[in-house]
Amino acid sequence: MLALGAAGAPAAHLDPAAAWLAQCDRTTGWLVENPAWPINIAFNALAVFTLRHRPAPSADAIVSRVLASLIASKGRTAPPSSDAAQDNSLQGWSWIDATFSWVEPTCWGLLALKSARTHGAAAGTDPAIGSRLAEAERLLTNRSCRPGGWNFGNAVVMRQDLRPYVPVTALALLALQDLRGADVVSRGLAALETLWPTEISATALGLSLLCLDVYDRPATHLVTQLTDHIGKTLEFGNYHGMAVALFALSSVGQPHAFKL
Repeated sequence: MLALGAAGAPAAHLDPAAAWLAQCDRTTGWLVENPAWPINIAFNALAVFTLRHRPAPSADAIVSRVLASLIASKGRTAPPSSDAAQDNSLQGWSWIDATFSWVEPTCWGLLALKSARTHGAAAGTDPAIGSRLAEAERLLTNRSCRPGGWNFGNAVVMRQDLRPYVPVTALALLALQDLRGADVVSRGLAALETLWPTEISATALGLSLLCLDVYDRPATHLVTQLTDHIGKTLEFGNYHGMAVALFALSSVGQPHAFKL
């Protein structure tokens, strides 16, 4: 929906999808396709952007409930471990409830709440939002890989440094775009600009393009690489990757959902 909207698709192509997404609201504060399934916390945060930019019936109420749930949601803590040099007491967001915090869900939660605060959503005035944002920022700083950038979950496991991955690094930098002077951001940008040519996929290239555009970094070669990649492969079946790529190519140089 975000990708087609950014590309100028007519409302008739988007309204049925918006209505379906609204039907996933269970009035419990989360969106879920089937009430028997676990709630995907990270992609509830992504759905916030979708509903705010392509409103569905009752979208404002749904967005407010999801944002309030994000503020209240916290990943589980764990005791200190000599195998992972990180602060396990920090609570960001998990993929599903009652599990440990991961980098990618924390990025989505952080970006959704920052966007709500920046763009005046009702939940953005919740007094608890400041402490959630601050702790999530500390978690991302604490989980940064030694050379810069981010892995999916931890920076060190079994006393071994893990390498950063392009899509997670780009997403973390989008979540930290209002902290441009921070060392962790500078190291992350340097890592992304070095690594993006090594991970060629629609998702990795699309998120990298969105990220470098937000930070006003040169991205001409990335646009060329992404256009060439989707022109050759289209990554049939990977609709998420295709949507990320289309959204990035349609949004570069413009205000968009992930730009604070």
